[in-house]
Amino acid sequence: MTGPGWVRPWVQLVEIACSAPVVIAYRTVGVVTGGWPPSPGARREYRRMVQEKAEGFTRAAVVAVTTPPADTARFAAAVLAPVHRRVVANRRRLTR
Repeated sequence: MTGPGWVRPWVQLVEIACSAPVVIAYRTVGVVTGGWPPSPGARREYRRMVQEKAEGFTRAAVVAVTTPPADTARFAAAVLAPVHRRVVANRRRLTR
């Protein structure tokens, strides 16, 4: 489980582990302070939260099922890529 091929999946995992709590915190604060009924912007964000999780994990599952795991490190990176892309993009968007 070592070697240069594992650098990318490890970096993806570290970025997910660092970015996910930031995204969760921003969204939690938004939900708690948003009031009732939610504003149109808040409703868009809530829909986005649900849709992107479904899309990201569906893409990861498709990659996991359809990619032959000849190179385990490359396989792990491919499975992590959709989730990594979403989490890091959300962190960047929410921290602006």
